[in-house]
Amino acid sequence: MALIHDHLPPPDYASRKVPLIALHVFLVLLALTFYGLRIYTRARILHSIGTDDWLMGVALLFSIALVINACISTKFGWAGHLSAIPYKNLSPILQNIWISELLFTLTTSLVKISILLFYLRLAVTPTWKRVIYGSIAFIVVWTIAFCSLIIFQCTPVSDYWDPISTNCYPAEIALFTHGLTNTITDIYVYVLPMKLVWKTNLPKRKRIELVIIFGAGFLVCVSGGLRLYYTILTQTSDDSPWIGFAMYTWEATEVNLGIVCASAPPLKALIRHIIPNLRLSRTDSTARGERRSRARNPFRIREEGYIPDKVRTTRDMEWVGCES
Repeated sequence: MALIHDHLPPPDYASRKVPLIALHVFLVLLALTFYGLRIYTRARILHSIGTDDWLMGVALLFSIALVINACISTKFGWAGHLSAIPYKNLSPILQNIWISELLFTLTTSLVKISILLFYLRLAVTPTWKRVIYGSIAFIVVWTIAFCSLIIFQCTPVSDYWDPISTNCYPAEIALFTHGLTNTITDIYVYVLPMKLVWKTNLPKRKRIELVIIFGAGFLVCVSGGLRLYYTILTQTSDDSPWIGFAMYTWEATEVNLGIVCASAPPLKALIRHIIPNLRLSRTDSTARGERRSRARNPFRIREEGYIPDKVRTTRDMEWVGCES
């Protein structure tokens, strides 16, 4: 990252420090609110709190650390112009970037693993379970590989925050590969549940509702793509701290929006708990008609060939806020 120039322009003291801090605090508070409501709903209403919930809590803690790290960076001039940053601040800025890369990698990985564990609640066929476990294994290997690359890209490690060190591997290819594979896994993780949901025994209306909720995850994919773009731009810019404002912003947006989207499905049950008479599902007549249909052909799902033994009924899916 270019932080040293032979000929700097006159100092430009413009700064985007306040917007950066405000956006980061807002995003983490939003994620914290949705996660808190998720835990309350799962623990007190649905009584189905699981490993995915606790793992998302760990991801939230890393996200909070990521936001704190971004706010600290502004103390040394990040989100301002390079021309106005004293030389003594360059080392803390590089150290801050190194920590940010690690925290982002860990946070986004934990969010994805938590979501994949969440999908195990939907998967009832051995094939889908193998697909999900394979996906989790890939994310774990991806995380270990890129955390190792981030930590040991300079020899010794501390040379990363030495502005004049030449003992580091070129970062451009590694950053592009990291960002690209991260965005691809974002798309994969948020597309996978749509097919899982569509093949359950839920009424069509409920399936559409859940697909729309999961579809909101595409916003996370967009954030990941923009983060990749601004990461490359920041790495190659002559004014990295100024351009880096956008990189840090989309970084926080991606991980916190991921937490929000993953925490949204159970909240329908919370809404129904607060407003018991709200009509969020099929009418009683439709329910009776579906029960009569199942009574006439109790093996209907098996004949369609996608859920062989354990039929996920509306009651089985109550943890996502469906009505029995």
